[in-house]
Amino acid sequence: MALLLLFGAGRSASADDGIALPSATMASTVDGTVSKITGTVLDLIEGQIQIDVANATITSGDDSKGGPVPVSGIPVGARVVAQVTVPDVIPAVVPPPPLAATTAVVFQPRAGQLAGTIQAVDVAGGKFTLLFHTVSTNSATKWSGEGPNGSVKNGPVKGIADLAVGMFATVSVVNASGLLATNVEAFGLVTPPLLISFRGPVQTITPTAWTIAGRVVSVDSDTKVVGDPKVGDTVDVLARIQNPPPGSLAPSYLVAISIIKAPVILPPNPGDHATEFDGTVEAIPASTNGVPLGHWKISSRDVVVNGLTKLDAGIVVGTAVHVKGSFLIASGTGGTLISMQFVASEIRKK
Repeated sequence: MALLLLFGAGRSASADDGIALPSATMASTVDGTVSKITGTVLDLIEGQIQIDVANATITSGDDSKGGPVPVSGIPVGARVVAQVTVPDVIPAVVPPPPLAATTAVVFQPRAGQLAGTIQAVDVAGGKFTLLFHTVSTNSATKWSGEGPNGSVKNGPVKGIADLAVGMFATVSVVNASGLLATNVEAFGLVTPPLLISFRGPVQTITPTAWTIAGRVVSVDSDTKVVGDPKVGDTVDVLARIQNPPPGSLAPSYLVAISIIKAPVILPPNPGDHATEFDGTVEAIPASTNGVPLGHWKISSRDVVVNGLTKLDAGIVVGTAVHVKGSFLIASGTGGTLISMQFVASEIRKK
């Protein structure tokens, strides 16, 4: 049985050949490295092929979204994959004129990569300093990354104006009479908050601050208050140390992450239940600043977790755990007894 391959409409060779030749109107492509640039004409494959990108749609092959690239953003050494039009009549000149490109995908060259902390930024000059070397950028430089939280530079990195001293950057570079960045990925270094936990009696309460054991602790909309504590109650506090902006003479202060009314420890009695058990985590409350405080459910038992509880990382619903703690009685104002609770001192993975 004869097998017929169809390539599309076009001129046919002789019957003796038995092969259909593709039409000149079918897609033709050129893939090569740029060795020379003259205006909008690119020399590819060491000058053996020339293409003209004056009327081409040029996009970046390094950008996942295929961002546009100006002609000026195509450097020598870049790889170009172009779709070109081929005339029906063979030109009578040698070498033939450049092929007209309709689309061109540009892959920026990379001679090397640098990674380090940004030491200086010159937005007006389009330059920054990395590893004590000046790195230039141009309209073809690709940007990505994120600025530090709480900084004026917070947000996605879209250009050199989004860089700041102290950010960590990974930069692909080429030698273009100096270091030229083809890709910049920069991230702000966020210092983790300093946390403090303590227990003490509530002395005063206002909408913006509590005085607990002689310490003033600021509260805000993110502060989690558990157990409806009042003046006179003992509470467990988890707070972060908030430092003032650089250059400010204001002192550091405490911002409460959680304030949980502390239970009262029952005197030991013969026959008390064990304060350790194994179980499976069935429910975990929503985290407050990354800390899951409040009532957990472990193998049908209600377990209170506070800022003093030691937790293994990576505990989720379904994790098998070993729990240590105490059976306590929650106290009300003036020391009245309300209810018994199991408060965990630590929860570890099994």
